[in-house]
Amino acid sequence: MHMTRVLPAMIAAGALLIGCSDDDASSGDGTTSTTIAATTTTAVVATTTEVVPTSTEAVTTTIADPPTTTTEVVVLAQPAIWPAAGVLFATPEEAAADFITQVLGVDPVLGEFVQGDSRSGEIEVFSPGEGTPVSRGLLELRQLAPDDGWWVIGAANPNATISTPATYAEVAAGTLTVAGVARGFESTVVVTAFLAGDFDAVLDQVITSGGAFEAPEPYSVTLDLAGASPGDVVTVLVRGDTGLETDPGEFGAIAVVVVG
Repeated sequence: MHMTRVLPAMIAAGALLIGCSDDDASSGDGTTSTTIAATTTTAVVATTTEVVPTSTEAVTTTIADPPTTTTEVVVLAQPAIWPAAGVLFATPEEAAADFITQVLGVDPVLGEFVQGDSRSGEIEVFSPGEGTPVSRGLLELRQLAPDDGWWVIGAANPNATISTPATYAEVAAGTLTVAGVARGFESTVVVTAFLAGDFDAVLDQVITSGGAFEAPEPYSVTLDLAGASPGDVVTVLVRGDTGLETDPGEFGAIAVVVVG
């Protein structure tokens, strides 16, 4: 039994030796050398680049709207020559004094306020100085909505009239013929157009001739209202020169409305 187990093992060993003889090299002296092939294993190292996802956070920028400027437009119940819209005078005397000071450039010498209806009246304007006062013009005043302030709506004097255009006439922003009768020192008469309530905003001014003595005489001039805009109220003022810086001279004034 023991010999039977060994024999197969020996046969297997001999087969192994025969299989290996194919790779053997014989030397000249009959010695057989066995060459063992060395296997070189190259390790391939895989380089892994980890892509880290970038999280993009949405940034919302809020741009504030620019501040809004609101301009309140005062719409009067009727056109007026003084003061500017938005200026409020609590009494007719205040409105009259401001007109004389700002427009005629003299200290006001005013008569008493004469009541007309419950919201209107008149104040007479006089020359300054000693002696008997001389009337220079009659201011027409009215209390107007929406603020119920007092406004000068016109001025009248038979020696400084405006017959053309009519009071509150609608006129173009172009040439305007102004005519009437007037008188002044050495016949000098000054006709001026300015934006109502702002004597610094003179649109045009023309010096012309009227009467030089007691009787007023006709005058006619052409004014340029090109600087006005539709909707503007324009004051047309005629004034006779006196040759005295402290005397307002005889004057009349009306309002017209620019429509185009």
